[in-house]
Amino acid sequence: MEEFELNHLSATIKVVNKKIEKAQIELANLKKLFEEKRLELGNNFYEYKQGQDLAGTFTTMSQIEEQQLALEKELSRLKTQNNSPYFARIDFQTTSALQKIYIGLASIIHNKKIYTVDWRSPIASIYYEYELGDAEYKIGDKVIKGALTLKRQYKIENKQLLSYFDTNLTINDEILQEILSKHASDKMRQIVSTIQKEQNAIIRTEKTENILVQGVAGSGKTSIALHKAAYLLYKHRKSLKSSDILVLSPNNIFSSYINEVLPQLGEDNLVETTFAQIVKSELKRSVEAREDMLDDIATKSDQKVLDEISYKSSYEFLDSLLRFLKGPLTDIFSPKTLRYIIKENDGGENEEIVFTEEQTRNLFFKTFKGYDFYERINKIAWQYAMVFTEKRHYSKSQHRGLKERFKQILYSFMPINNVEQIFQIFMAREKLSASQSSTIKYMDKGTLLAIKHYLYGLDHDFSAKYLIIDEMQDFTPVDIYMFKKIWTCPYMIVGDVNQCIEKTLSKEYLQLTADFLGCNVYNLNKTYRSTQEIAMFASSIIGIKNVEYVNRRGEAPKVIQTANQGTVIAKLIDEECSNFDHIAIICKCNKEAKELCKQLNGKVDYVLMKEPDDYKNKVLVTTCATAKGIEFDAVIVPNADGENYHNNLDKNILYISTTRALHKLYFTCQNEPSKFLKNAIHEKE
Repeated sequence: MEEFELNHLSATIKVVNKKIEKAQIELANLKKLFEEKRLELGNNFYEYKQGQDLAGTFTTMSQIEEQQLALEKELSRLKTQNNSPYFARIDFQTTSALQKIYIGLASIIHNKKIYTVDWRSPIASIYYEYELGDAEYKIGDKVIKGALTLKRQYKIENKQLLSYFDTNLTINDEILQEILSKHASDKMRQIVSTIQKEQNAIIRTEKTENILVQGVAGSGKTSIALHKAAYLLYKHRKSLKSSDILVLSPNNIFSSYINEVLPQLGEDNLVETTFAQIVKSELKRSVEAREDMLDDIATKSDQKVLDEISYKSSYEFLDSLLRFLKGPLTDIFSPKTLRYIIKENDGGENEEIVFTEEQTRNLFFKTFKGYDFYERINKIAWQYAMVFTEKRHYSKSQHRGLKERFKQILYSFMPINNVEQIFQIFMAREKLSASQSSTIKYMDKGTLLAIKHYLYGLDHDFSAKYLIIDEMQDFTPVDIYMFKKIWTCPYMIVGDVNQCIEKTLSKEYLQLTADFLGCNVYNLNKTYRSTQEIAMFASSIIGIKNVEYVNRRGEAPKVIQTANQGTVIAKLIDEECSNFDHIAIICKCNKEAKELCKQLNGKVDYVLMKEPDDYKNKVLVTTCATAKGIEFDAVIVPNADGENYHNNLDKNILYISTTRALHKLYFTCQNEPSKFLKNAIHEKE
């Protein structure tokens, strides 16, 4: 092992240890100071209350707490980096000097000497973007040119340098293979040491650029989105905090799965929510879970329902909704003349303020024509209230209350202004069924919110400085329209049109969405999750072409036809998958999952996956809808016969279930296997 490398690692670890010791002392002092201030406040509260600076004391305590949190975050990052301070080195030759740059999770600097640079720094981009030879990086508008003369990657564990490799590629295949061969974790991991050139290009896009990432299953799109957030927090640290970035994720289980990536990178977690939670907060009604909707259609396979879902998932449906809102619905606004007596004279003459029907109609239909309904009402109400204020019949402080009163009056000119009733009318016009239950159907959540927003605006502020939308294909155009209405900040949208269960999406749909949102499209066609055998088999199910595979080999997927699935599944887990940490038995629907559990009782130690914490268990029984977006060491798909999996919906379910597997994939069935599994190895028991 080269002595220079061993010495640099040793010196770096010593510096990290010093920083850890210093941070621990500072943290202990801050905790002590905070406790002293707290006791001082308690002991002298009466004096403070009598006029001393109570607010100032609370401000001081708040500042101490902020310093504590920052130090705890720094300490956590240092402890992580202490075990493996860096993962790569580049030698960059400029006209003036040769720079040896070590790249890690964060910069390590001591006495003006740089031991490692942050992977997000401008110079570190050379590592991800260039092969040996001419290279350059930018700092602001300045371009630094030179030559990349060395690219080295390290395997460092528990402060020990185990090996290193010199390469002309972005990531040495040996290191990448080793990382990809690891077992699945119950949390998504950071990928800074294996970021590929095409992934790096997305991560380092400008904050102002709206981007849509179409990535095949296992291409790392969700992880890239989170690393993009970490990059923005680094580059714009003076103006952007983790609480300024919002992630719209598909469900709570998925949120739990991704919530360790940012802490691994030394950043705080982002604000996370689901679109269903936003709809619930605005409409004060529960929303059907996507998993329940998919479970229902997988169980019933009603073609009429599938046709309605397909239509509601189209831009044609969005266009019909907007034309209805801005046309027939808006046109029924019927104002009346408003007359207010301000002053009564003894002679019988009254001083009046009058807003005629024609005046209101002109303002609503002409002056403010380009605005949503609620914006027109707001503007007219403000204008009418100002007349009273300017004539000094009301003070400025009373203006707001008067404006609200005018809004009530203006809304009364609508023969119908109930969101649910308007929804029912629109659905009837479209000849679509509309549930009247207290729970909003999953496919209708965007439509109801769009009606509410158009009429009344939103009650809550969901503002963010950057928005990340995951699983783009699971949202309808109406949902996407509402994203555009709610958030005016830049955004990154990631998804895969091939991973939509309930409908078939095309490349044209992808481009329509990108154009509608003003996004640049980035395509990720290389899959890293599964072995080549599993990835190629998955692609064959739905006929995807032009997918690139990492050369990580494994066993071919296998179909086992048996009269006793429970026994076979137990045998697979005990004999073929015993060394794995996460095994998923992925069923088509909840009914099937519960029936399978009965067959497994007494044979397998399993958990039926319902809550985020369930993912920590070794063997999970779940459904495709719940497992979507998560990966497992091995996947077993039961009841994979031709009767259970025969149409396009079933094909999509099989594809998504298949792409959850990292290392091994099995199908079991009692009857003849599904036609979609023809490329797997078939066995009979």
